[in-house]
Amino acid sequence: MIVVQIHSGLGNQLFMYAAARALAHRHNTALYLDVDTDCREGRNFGEYVGHSFQLDKFHIKADVLGMSGVKQSGPGAGVGMMSAIKARLRGITLLRSAVRLLRHRGVDLSRMALRLSGADRHLFAEERGDWRYKPHFFDLPDETILRGCFLSYRYFDALRDTILDELQLKEPLSARSKAVEDKIRATESVSLHVRRGDVVTVPEYRSWYEGVLTERYYRNAIAFFQEKLAQPHFFVFSDDIDWVKANLPMRGKVTYVDHNGPEHGYEDLYLMSRCKHNITAGFSSFSWWAAYLNTHRAKTVVRTRRMNALDDLNHPEDFFPEDWVIVES
Repeated sequence: MIVVQIHSGLGNQLFMYAAARALAHRHNTALYLDVDTDCREGRNFGEYVGHSFQLDKFHIKADVLGMSGVKQSGPGAGVGMMSAIKARLRGITLLRSAVRLLRHRGVDLSRMALRLSGADRHLFAEERGDWRYKPHFFDLPDETILRGCFLSYRYFDALRDTILDELQLKEPLSARSKAVEDKIRATESVSLHVRRGDVVTVPEYRSWYEGVLTERYYRNAIAFFQEKLAQPHFFVFSDDIDWVKANLPMRGKVTYVDHNGPEHGYEDLYLMSRCKHNITAGFSSFSWWAAYLNTHRAKTVVRTRRMNALDDLNHPEDFFPEDWVIVES
């Protein structure tokens, strides 16, 4: 069995799942997800952000670790026991708060628990910020526990058709989303994802995007499709629609898709993937997956030249597929 620890928002969850799925496929073995408590509750260091665990909205080929269903030998036994304990303790508010405080101060209780259970010898941990593709990933044995983001399509692109099949939604769209999908299908649709939020408010994230994801990039991307297509219809997805309306004026047809909150981010992801073309938001894994899941044969996907503003974190050759078109920032 392969176990992958799941955390963060939906785009990152998808990278974690797809890489782990490829490794499990290589070994013809089962895949289990060990879902972080904050991820289950849509929190970041205790603050509610709404970006909860949403992989279960898709036809994924993996089980979520819990109270039962995990074999009793190998790393699954230790991780399964930890997951069972966490399931019991998850309802204790004071304990959850203490765990988050310790994590914020750099104390990694999850890794400590792995060490105590003896399962740490099976752990392959990708250090934070070490997002370069690692070819030796596929030398990892069965009975591996994965921890990291694995932000490269090279891990799973050979399994693309399988990944596309599994990342179909289980349930029908809401009525409002279905109406947007109908409009997307009927037009020369271009998804435009504008990421603001923590990119503006969190200094570390801002340092990753400064000079990369700019107003100039978005204006150039819009102009690119206005020149390329006779009648482009832009479908705008953003966590700050008001900013987009004030700063990115677009001539022609525009639809602002703002009815889905973060709890229904999977519907926005699906709608973006249904557009015929995509404007991605730099290092955003959310819009990356929307473009990757776009199956239109004549699609054009535009992206920033750099993946990250910091040189040591910038690996565009591993992050962006080769056929995506560079638009300058």
